[in-house]
Amino acid sequence: MEAHLVVINSKEEQDFITQNMDTNVAYYVGLSDPEGQGHWQWVDQTPYNQSATFWHPGEPSYGGEHCVILNYRRQHTQWGWNNNICNLPQRLVCEMMKIYL
Repeated sequence: MEAHLVVINSKEEQDFITQNMDTNVAYYVGLSDPEGQGHWQWVDQTPYNQSATFWHPGEPSYGGEHCVILNYRRQHTQWGWNNNICNLPQRLVCEMMKIYL
């Protein structure tokens, strides 16, 4: 069974993912900018759709932050994306294909 960091394709999907998450914790998702050039890519090669992104206001802010976390900002009262340094300890959200037994 293969799993990878989650790919978020819609607001409904993000809402489903976050409904049971701890608002005091940040979670890595499967979006990154390995070269730091603003060329965001998903771990499963799903095309990055700029119109289906959920960045917090002012993000992405670059500055050596090549990975993306999903976190809750109280001042905006919503979950959103923030680019972050890749080696900071955070929780992960992974996904895998459904298996029928």
